[in-house]
Amino acid sequence: MFRNALTVTAIIVTSTALSTGLAFAGTDAFSTTGQASARFISYGDKFEVCDLASDGATAYVQYEYVRINGTLQKGEHRNPGNAGSCHTFDHNFGEGRVVKFRACEDHTAWPDHCDSWKKGIA
Repeated sequence: MFRNALTVTAIIVTSTALSTGLAFAGTDAFSTTGQASARFISYGDKFEVCDLASDGATAYVQYEYVRINGTLQKGEHRNPGNAGSCHTFDHNFGEGRVVKFRACEDHTAWPDHCDSWKKGIA
């Protein structure tokens, strides 16, 4: 009887795993300059960009991603709001792929200030 119960349990677990598929759990990551922040949210492949200071600088995120075919996708997203605002940008990166990004501040009178590159996994 015990052997039959184990066989039935194994069949149920196997059929459940095959029918639902196995999902890859991504990795979130965070970057900040102190006056701007960027967060990569692996569930849904999103960037959240926040302007943390009333300094007139625009908060933005730069990102890099190597596609499965080996080509490099680069870009940036700028928070259209003012100090205290956050804005979310959607993507569709390949599952399990590394996404490099960093928070930056756009200063018109001097060079932009950016954090070091961070890595999330889609």
